[in-house]
Amino acid sequence: MERPGSGGLAAACVRFSIRHPAAVLVLWLLAAALASRGAAELEVETNTDSVLNRTNANWALYEHSQELFGEDEVVVVALESEVPFDPALLAEVDRLTDAFQGIRGVRRVDSLATVPIIRVSGDGTLELDPALGDGPPETPVAAAAMAALVRGDRIAPGSLVSRDERVFAINVLLEADTEALYPQILARVREAIGERRAWVSGVPVFRIAADERTRREILIFVPLTVCVIGALLFALFRSAAAVVIPLAASGLGTWALVSAMGALGVPLTITTAILPSVLLALGCAYVMHLLTAGAGAGDREALARALEPVARPIGLSGVTTAIGFLAIASVPIDAIRYVGGFGAVGVLAVVLAGLTAAPAALALWPVPRRSTRIEAALRGPARRRVVESALGRPRVLVGAWLAVLAVAGVGALRLQVDTDVTRWFPEGSEVRDAWDSIRERLSGLTPINVLIESQDGTPVTEAAPLRAIDALSAYLGALPVVGKAVSVADPLRQIHGGFLDDPSRPLPDAFDLTEQYLLLLSSVDSMRDLVSDGREAANILLRVDNNGSKPIRELADDVDAWWRENGVAGFSARTTGTMQVFAQSEDDIAYGQLQGLFYALGGIGGILLLSFRSPLLVGTALLANFTPVALLFGLMGLAGVPLDAGTVLVGSIALGIAVDDTLHVITGFHAERRRGATRRQALESAYGLVLPPLVYTTLAISLGFLVLGVSPFQFTRNLGLLTAAVMAICLVSNVTLLPALLARLRAPAR
Repeated sequence: MERPGSGGLAAACVRFSIRHPAAVLVLWLLAAALASRGAAELEVETNTDSVLNRTNANWALYEHSQELFGEDEVVVVALESEVPFDPALLAEVDRLTDAFQGIRGVRRVDSLATVPIIRVSGDGTLELDPALGDGPPETPVAAAAMAALVRGDRIAPGSLVSRDERVFAINVLLEADTEALYPQILARVREAIGERRAWVSGVPVFRIAADERTRREILIFVPLTVCVIGALLFALFRSAAAVVIPLAASGLGTWALVSAMGALGVPLTITTAILPSVLLALGCAYVMHLLTAGAGAGDREALARALEPVARPIGLSGVTTAIGFLAIASVPIDAIRYVGGFGAVGVLAVVLAGLTAAPAALALWPVPRRSTRIEAALRGPARRRVVESALGRPRVLVGAWLAVLAVAGVGALRLQVDTDVTRWFPEGSEVRDAWDSIRERLSGLTPINVLIESQDGTPVTEAAPLRAIDALSAYLGALPVVGKAVSVADPLRQIHGGFLDDPSRPLPDAFDLTEQYLLLLSSVDSMRDLVSDGREAANILLRVDNNGSKPIRELADDVDAWWRENGVAGFSARTTGTMQVFAQSEDDIAYGQLQGLFYALGGIGGILLLSFRSPLLVGTALLANFTPVALLFGLMGLAGVPLDAGTVLVGSIALGIAVDDTLHVITGFHAERRRGATRRQALESAYGLVLPPLVYTTLAISLGFLVLGVSPFQFTRNLGLLTAAVMAICLVSNVTLLPALLARLRAPAR
């Protein structure tokens, strides 16, 4: 790589583009036209399935559980009345149950109209009719009898009817591998409900809602980003060319990314949807350095001389930012790897457009220099204040940052990794309100399965494992995070207690008797959710009240700990389920990104070391840029904001982007010191040139991300706000910590 002060490839691109502007622009237009075919083939698949990790043992366990007990995806429809066991509402439950059963993709509908209430009549006859088997009650006496029947059941309360008996649930269980049908299924469900007030929720609802929200935001935020950055450019440069050139150059690079994704058959997902807005902001920031340096150049040769000094740091910035994105690709989840891989491709495309198309356009449509009060203040008083502070109080500045980092360290110790998809939607939204309403009135909506398997062939219906399953189910059902726990012990207690006429409903204590009961219950479809046909496995069905990955992880740890202490030898107990897999995937993303952050540091440090050949200078650059990221994570910990699949992306992306401004400072400082300038002269020269574009680019990138911050979708909003915040912190670091550190460096060898 070229040493500082030499022209380098970036400067050569600028020189060539200025000398042959028409040819360069024609080549870019031809490339954009050829790329249109790939862009036209781009598909949008923004469902949350794209972030599942299908490479680890958790996914294999989930598939194994589905093979044994079927799909666990469920849509819950809840209806409420003013009075308990309202006959009119029960008639509606009966009607909707029939309507839902005819929907394609639905494997079963559980409600008071279909789920048997297990009881034994006075003459010893087993009855398995549902509560609404004879239709809704027509008299108060019939309604009271039905209420007493349901109250005595071990399964219906909390899952099919609320504890105040005014809310009734219809659980629509879906067939496996029907994700493509989810929109049609939900549409049919809502069509059947009609005008009646009802809450509809469940994991499929969140998936579809997140998909629709992401699609809308792609259409909203890319144009909004263009408008906001365009307004900023015009305010700073008062020139139409200064608006069009950066947006056109960054647009060409973004178009190249979209085309590459389309041509390779890679869809736009819930995670990669952020890339167009990010690249537009980033591309404009790169070109802004060129605008600031080249504005008012008299001719093409003068333009080339003005742009060459900033070309090299722009090129280096592109490489280091691409490394920041590539660090994200360390997570073995396609949707996240695509953010890293295609983000890096997009950054390099944007840099190439910035170093070729932008100089060519400036050669044809020069931007006049209009000195503003802001620029004059930045090049004059602000620059002097930065230099005086760095030279006069370097220890104070460094000490202050160390104190801030110490506080951040305390916060970092409190930082938690937790993703809760329900919190992505704002309070007051239909999706969020339906979730909260059902959770408060019935049991939780997050399905978790506890899979108990025999390791030596002993049936799970033997007395010892059956008692352990029952005890574990009772333990889990009493946890605050669990709304309802159901195991094979519940129907067995129900039937055994009925035959014994024992209100305590004990478990059968003999294997043969248990098998007889299971034979009597073989016509009940829901029994297949609880015990396998071969009796090698049983399932505890949990409905969890908290959708966060942290409580789901802790629940799994509770299961492991309880079984180690109280379980039966020869049997295992493991948690799985849709949200268990999703929670684990989100945590894989978060922890992987923390690891990727250190990969990015190492990669960026290596590139800078090859370029500047000064370990101290490289260490200074990395410290000045890693400090804001560390501070952000510390503040998140102090504020109780968790790291999730969105916020954790901030670190690697911001580190790569923030190096941009730092590189312009240290490139100018290093070159001046090599020419023999004093520390003061080198700092004044570097910040005199760099401070205005440093402030402008921070504004551009921050505004680009702040646009995302107006989204009501928390995944997008947090990413935008936190990245904008860290860019502002990086600016403060670059005008306080960075010059203080540079002021202590020795002059490099010439």
